[in-house]
Amino acid sequence: MNFLEFQNFVETDDLLVSHIRRHFSSPIQKARKGGRVYCNQGKVLLIRKGALALRYNNRHRDVICQLYSKDAFVYSTILDDEQFYLEALENTEYMEFSLDEFSLQLDQDQLFSHFLAAILSNEEQAMKNRLVLETEKLENRIFYVIEMIFENLYRLKMQEAEESTYALPAWLKIKTLASFANASVVAVSRNLQGFSKKGLIETKTTIWKVNIKKWLEESPFSNSTQNRQKM
Repeated sequence: MNFLEFQNFVETDDLLVSHIRRHFSSPIQKARKGGRVYCNQGKVLLIRKGALALRYNNRHRDVICQLYSKDAFVYSTILDDEQFYLEALENTEYMEFSLDEFSLQLDQDQLFSHFLAAILSNEEQAMKNRLVLETEKLENRIFYVIEMIFENLYRLKMQEAEESTYALPAWLKIKTLASFANASVVAVSRNLQGFSKKGLIETKTTIWKVNIKKWLEESPFSNSTQNRQKM
């Protein structure tokens, strides 16, 4: 098994998170919905429950460019920049560790390189998200954000989904979606009406639901759509 194969095994089987919970201890900290969470320099956060959003200021609008949920590590060099901050999207519990102690022990356990790979992957994803959210048209941004939230919640891509309909997180509302999509609430609401009319998503219920088959037929980020465009 090469490094990339083992890295995939570590991520899929939550090996790294399980190892840390067995060998590290830290007081559980809590953040209420809407509260800010500070990840001090040299610290790593591990989320036990809930969800944190990485926000930044983009032309007088706070945009969400990354999402962290249960069992996710939060460590980002861009958090040193004052325009970036973490916000709890729902009541959240997390633990904080010293990166120095963390790296020493994980290095001895031959897991530090895999922890580093996970952190770098998060950084790369945040940069990719910012690029999409600042360059794509609004309709595409909404497709992208919903798929990102879905993947974060269920840990699988929509193309891998087996059920016909999936519920989205209870914290996802128009205002939050607008923050993700880097747009006004009015513009997002108008676009979302078109999504609803096509049967892609149900937003009239307390918890939104997405129709996987119809969504993938319309999404510019799905393989089926890309293949259809090439024909």
